Amino acid sequence: DVHSIRQTLQLLTVVAPLLLGASAVLAINPVADDARPAPALAVADVVKIQLEALRHNDAQDRGIALAFRFASPSNQLNTGPLPRFARMLKDGPYALMLHFTHASYDPPQIVDREAVQRVTVVASGSAALIFVFYLSRQSAPGPLHNCWMTDAVRIEPIPGTQAKSRSHSDQV
Repeated sequence: DVHSIRQTLQLLTVVAPLLLGASAVLAINPVADDARPAPALAVADVVKIQLEALRHNDAQDRGIALAFRFASPSNQLNTGPLPRFARMLKDGPYALMLHFTHASYDPPQIVDREAVQRVTVVASGSAALIFVFYLSRQSAPGPLHNCWMTDAVRIEPIPGTQAKSRSHSDQV
C-alpha cells in the first residue's frame, strides 16, 4: 500500500546516507528536504548535492532552496533572501543549471580550507557552460563549523557553444 511505500522511502532517506554517503540520498530523492551541510560531506559531495537539487527543482523551488542551504553564510547575505536567489537562478545564464541533461565534474582542487571545482553543465540543445564553484570550510563556531559550503559560482563560457554569459565575472 501507499503508506508502506512512503514509510520505506522515508527510512531509506535516513539509512542510505549512513551506509553509502550523500550520493545515495540524491539517487533516492534529489531534493530531500532534510539534506543539510555536514562536516562529513566532501567538496565534491556539496557541489553534486547543489547541482542535482537544481537539476530536479520542482514547482515549489525545493531544489533551489536546498542549493541555497549549502551556500555559505556570506554567500547567502550577498545573494539572498531565497526569493532573490531563485530569481537569479531562473534568469540569465544560471538557468542552465536548472533541469540540465548532463554534468561533467572535474576533480576539486583543495588548499587548506578553500576549494574550487569546475563543472561542465550541458542542457538540451547542446547549450553548455562551465560553472566554477568556490567553497570554503566554515570556521565559525556553531552547526556549520567545518562544513564545506559554496561561497560563489562563476561562469566560464565554452567557446563554440550556444549558451553565453554576460561576462566572465557573473557569479551567484
